[in-house]
Amino acid sequence: MFASPFETAGASDTRRLQKGDPVMGELLAIPRMRLYFLGNSLSSIGDYALWLAAGIWVKELTGSTSKAGLCMLFLVTGTLLSPLTGVLVDRVRRKPLILVGNSATGLLVLSLTQVHHADQVWLIYVVMFLYGLSADITGSAMSALLPKLVTGDLLGSANGLSQALTQGQRLITPAIGVGLLAAYGGGAVALMDAASFAAGVVCWAFIKVEEEQPVPSGDGWRQETAAGFLLLARTPVLRQLAVALTVGLFVMGFFETLGIAIATVGLHHPPTWTGVIVTAMGVTGIAGGMSAGTVLKRLGPGRLTALGLGLAGLAALVMTLPVDAVVIGAAALFGLGLPFVIVGAMTAVQLHTPNELMGRVSGANNFLVTAGQAVGIAAGAALISVLPYRALACLAAGLLALAAGYLLTRPEQRPAQDSPEPARQEHLAG
Repeated sequence: MFASPFETAGASDTRRLQKGDPVMGELLAIPRMRLYFLGNSLSSIGDYALWLAAGIWVKELTGSTSKAGLCMLFLVTGTLLSPLTGVLVDRVRRKPLILVGNSATGLLVLSLTQVHHADQVWLIYVVMFLYGLSADITGSAMSALLPKLVTGDLLGSANGLSQALTQGQRLITPAIGVGLLAAYGGGAVALMDAASFAAGVVCWAFIKVEEEQPVPSGDGWRQETAAGFLLLARTPVLRQLAVALTVGLFVMGFFETLGIAIATVGLHHPPTWTGVIVTAMGVTGIAGGMSAGTVLKRLGPGRLTALGLGLAGLAALVMTLPVDAVVIGAAALFGLGLPFVIVGAMTAVQLHTPNELMGRVSGANNFLVTAGQAVGIAAGAALISVLPYRALACLAAGLLALAAGYLLTRPEQRPAQDSPEPARQEHLAG
């Protein structure tokens, strides 16, 4: 009798997966994980296409570049509420929350089909803000559910494959979003995004996962929100990673403007040449995501993150050389390291956080790194006007190397410490 593709992995699957090192093929042998990756990929394609097209759409409607830039500002502002949304994630069952959140966001996006004139741009801003809010809720809920979908030894591979798919989507979604916008208008992009949400909801509806109804703590929102930050502060592994990651994402924010300076000032190309840099990063980002799980098994989450930060720092230094091939190679190195940073940090949070706190800890961590990146983008835009781009690249390289070195010198980040039990016991004791 053939197994249904919507069934969960059976006992024989589990025994087989526990033998030897996990590989992508074994991970995809679990039916519910195939649905997990398919649903998330379909939803993400719509996300990235709309996020990119929204700014261009506003520019076409208003003629204002500054108003176009507000789209991303509203999106990021929504994500900065992650400490509060993390409380919601921990108060309810996560799978129904994902289904409701994605369904509501898909319907919300449909309202953009009514935008036709400049005086309706405010609706795009509202949707982008709520989109950021929804992305934080569903992202934290998925992060909390993943340890219930796979065993701990497969977490790194699952996070790595997610990053590989994300990088691959970023290679194709600009063409999808901009192509639909140019051919049929912004309403067509909204319809496509809503359809991607619907497809994701269908996939999640068939994913079987055991969840108990969370027990209310009796604390208020303020105390529950603080619990996520407190666990980060009291757990050395997570605290050290949060510090390094905040510094790393702050520096990576420089590259929003630094990349344009490298292309125009350093290589004397038009600004559109930054697309070559982004493409090189995306191609090796796929390889980085695919290999992250295997490398994590050898190094542990903390040192995998340090390796990624180190590769990014080396890439920033090499980008100061005004040679096309060298800069493309450096961008490829940067793209390889970025999934290592994300997979290492995300897996560490999942391993060292009690599941009932996962939403709040993810929310606190996301707030720190998102705020760090936002400040880094602003700092990079300000510094590029007073510093030569090579000096800013060297500053970025130095700070990334400092963050990597900090993690490498912390004994808590050694692979022997990567069991979730020590951190949980420390949290309970502290």
